Amino acid sequence: MRQMLTQFRSAAVIPLSENKPQYISQDIKDLLKLSTLEKLLDSPSCVIRETTNIIICERALHDQAALSIILDCIKRPDYETREKGVRVFNLLINNILTVGTVQISKIYCALVSCLEHCTTDYEHNSFDLVWDNWYFRDVVEQQALGMLILLVEKFGAKYLIRYRFIDRWLVKEPWGNTIDERQINFAKLILASDQKLNDLVSPILHNSTGVVQLKEVQLVTDGFPINLKYATEIQGYRLHDYTDTFFIDLAQRNSRISSDEYRRRRNREAMVLNDGLRPLGRADIIHRER
Repeated sequence: MRQMLTQFRSAAVIPLSENKPQYISQDIKDLLKLSTLEKLLDSPSCVIRETTNIIICERALHDQAALSIILDCIKRPDYETREKGVRVFNLLINNILTVGTVQISKIYCALVSCLEHCTTDYEHNSFDLVWDNWYFRDVVEQQALGMLILLVEKFGAKYLIRYRFIDRWLVKEPWGNTIDERQINFAKLILASDQKLNDLVSPILHNSTGVVQLKEVQLVTDGFPINLKYATEIQGYRLHDYTDTFFIDLAQRNSRISSDEYRRRRNREAMVLNDGLRPLGRADIIHRER
């Protein structure tokens, strides 16, 4: 009886299966047809859809013709075509930062051209030091700026300056009605590290050619130092224009905010009224004090 039970036990043992790889090899990826990828994109599994998107992005990144078509869509004046191009390219940006591509200069050119068209897409909000209007921008403009920030962090601002980002988009922002007001608000942006747009402006200040272009469009005064090494060196200090016409001191500005005003800002509530047919603006936000 004992031997029979031992035999039954031995026969019932399930051998351990060999661990199968949880990834798709490059050979299998290359064999997948476009029709197969199209079906996989409609899969109910988010993991399968994500993997399929990665495969398509890798193919597009190494296909110069496909990448050129995407960049051409980004530069189109037509909003819908431009939006599709920006959304598709947003999927490729991580692969470009990791692998790299020979069309870096064309990518900068396309994104700057896209931003130039964005200046007339909707009415932009005026600059506000306390309230960063980054999240009130149109989705196309916001994504284009975000991708430029990633590219500048990786490849530098030389291409940004080469394709005239300053006079094609930056100077067209509503900095103010007069030259002095525009220069003062732009100086405030330089000092405000919490402003998202500062991630693009600071690298330009490190470049002498960029500072020259800023002077040409009168966003900084003629006395602004061309050899400014790091924009962060002026954090917390007064920014003079070196012609004694104005100065900025954020410490003084913040000290003028009373404790009552600070408490009101901290405790205020807001309600947003927007039907989604237009970009979110400050006029859509209704504040209510507690």
